[in-house]
Amino acid sequence: MKTFSKLISTIINPLIVAPFSFAVMIYLDRSLGNQHALFLSSLLFTNLLPLITIFYFIRLGKLSSFDAPIKEQRIQLLAIASILYAIGFLILSYLEGPPIVRGLMFCYAVNTAIVWRITIFWKISIHMIGLGGPIVALWLSGFEYPLAMGLALILVATSRLFLKAHTISQVIAGTFLAMGLAYFELTYLFL
Repeated sequence: MKTFSKLISTIINPLIVAPFSFAVMIYLDRSLGNQHALFLSSLLFTNLLPLITIFYFIRLGKLSSFDAPIKEQRIQLLAIASILYAIGFLILSYLEGPPIVRGLMFCYAVNTAIVWRITIFWKISIHMIGLGGPIVALWLSGFEYPLAMGLALILVATSRLFLKAHTISQVIAGTFLAMGLAYFELTYLFL
């Protein structure tokens, strides 16, 4: 069960979920003329640059592992990620991306900044934050698959609990914070 939980935590990881969500929203919208530029921008700022930062920090000895289990290490990575997402939002705006696409990147920037502040005092599930927001964005985009989305939430939550990476309250707080913030930000600011 531990191997399965580790596999789920690796596959349904914020660094994988983000570009997947952007790809779905961008490439299934046939009206977009600049799909590749939009997707490559979102991939760069939600996956490639964060991964480069993580590996660079590991190499410098500032990060003990890919999971960043130590609070001080997570705080620094969250601050950098929030800045990267904000730059990604500006680029997607410059490229005139659809409101939902720009909105999701905005959610990543703002919500990561909020999680960064929370993490100073308390550990919250970044896996659940990274999954909850995209689920809301996909749903608002018309990709309504409640069974698949619910299953993904349950699989990630139980895997994080099974691996003892989080408590139940940390997983629940991450899920509801991400979904609540994303819904509010997307519906009131972008849609």
